Amino acid sequence: MLPLTKEFRKWLLAGSLASIATGFFFIFLLISPLVVFEGEFLNGSVAVTWYRLVNYGEPVHHPGLDSIPLLTIPVFTAVFFSMSIGLLTIFKSSRSREVSHVVPELLVASLEVYMIFTGVFFSLRLNVMHALAVLPTQVGGMGSAGLLVVPGSIRSETFTSILIKQFYPIASLSILLIALAAIIGYETVRVLETLSKGPDEDTSM
Repeated sequence: MLPLTKEFRKWLLAGSLASIATGFFFIFLLISPLVVFEGEFLNGSVAVTWYRLVNYGEPVHHPGLDSIPLLTIPVFTAVFFSMSIGLLTIFKSSRSREVSHVVPELLVASLEVYMIFTGVFFSLRLNVMHALAVLPTQVGGMGSAGLLVVPGSIRSETFTSILIKQFYPIASLSILLIALAAIIGYETVRVLETLSKGPDEDTSM
């Protein structure tokens, strides 16, 4: 068991809150629409985990978009694992004066897992964009009655898509998680070194 000093407890709580907040942020990125279509020809929204598109009131099914949610299973697994570890760490560190060494080790692992999966959102967004590239937003042509003009649809990216596309927000989050994991690991090692010295060495100094 590791004694919870004031400094150690503070960093455990900071890491736990970061783990939970990052989990909600990841879920937001997964379920929020990336692209919105407005118009009669094609209307609806597309996210990483779901989509709803209609063509003049008829649902549009896209095999590529249907397969993308399967790629998010590892991300959801990592998110729920990390958020559970964050909640467990808060519970343990706020209710006792000691904590098992396994708890901070799991917390560091959960933060590192988040750091790995921050890059996954770039590829998930690209998969969605590549799948949408084959969907037309307007159609027209020549017929026996002359030129056929069908009102098209407007395709626009949402804030979520722009956020994932930008490098700096995701990179900054990765740096923050790395820093927290390193500090918590350092504090854990320092407490372990204090325990290994024993009371005799402390009194002789």
